[in-house]
Amino acid sequence: MDRAERAAMLHREGYNCCQAVACVFADAVGVDEALLYRIGEGFGAGMGTGRGVCGAVSGAAMIAGLVHSDGNIADPGQTKKFSTRAAGNIQRKFTEQAKRLICIDIKTGNNGQSFTSCDDCIRIGVKLVEEELGI
Repeated sequence: MDRAERAAMLHREGYNCCQAVACVFADAVGVDEALLYRIGEGFGAGMGTGRGVCGAVSGAAMIAGLVHSDGNIADPGQTKKFSTRAAGNIQRKFTEQAKRLICIDIKTGNNGQSFTSCDDCIRIGVKLVEEELGI
């Protein structure tokens, strides 16, 4: 099973969209899956309310930071540009593919029918991480 399908399965098992995207990259970024799960818990449903950025994008942005950041808190600017550039590219491409960026807009869509399902948002997020970050 590829990462995108594993992430969609995790979502069906109760992970939120952010957790599902981030957790399938735990091995690739060398972070414990349980820690990624905990970090991502508040980012589901558009950051807890359904009115913010889709959790799948938030999870992808978290992975971009883990891939690019050198963790140098004494000089935080060295790698930030790479993380934010990658996250921005993921966000832009996600919006092109899912038709919206904000969770509630994705879910309510036209006439109450969603533009893109949560599982499809998750699949898009995972694929974009793989493409943008090469993992």
